[in-house]
Amino acid sequence: MASGIWKEYGLKNTPSRQAVLEVLAAAQGPISAEEVYRRILSGGDGHPPAVSLSTVYRTLATLTQKGLLLRSTGQDGALCYQLRDSRHRHYLVCTACGSTVPIQGCPLKALEETLREETGFSITGHSLELYGLCPRCARKE
Repeated sequence: MASGIWKEYGLKNTPSRQAVLEVLAAAQGPISAEEVYRRILSGGDGHPPAVSLSTVYRTLATLTQKGLLLRSTGQDGALCYQLRDSRHRHYLVCTACGSTVPIQGCPLKALEETLREETGFSITGHSLELYGLCPRCARKE
């Protein structure tokens, strides 16, 4: 993760924040705090930073509050996080196997702009997940 990001968001760079951001940057979609923690502990270099689960939760909360992360609620009610960057995506989620398929583009941009103009609301983010059965699970039924 670029070192300038910390200054841009008014944050101090710490090993735990760096580890959380690296995990989220490598993730293919939104992931839970517990999954972030597991991936940090598995450390690719064999030397995971000394990070507790509570530190991961605090770091995610801080980075979300500063606008660096997007937070969404999964079908199971668990909070999931992803970087707020050019990879901003929405997903189709299979209710049987849990697989996710990213939706290309953002179908909510126009709606977001319309709502901003109509209400004066300062929209800072959004999420969209559509639930159903993937083709493989649909064939099984």
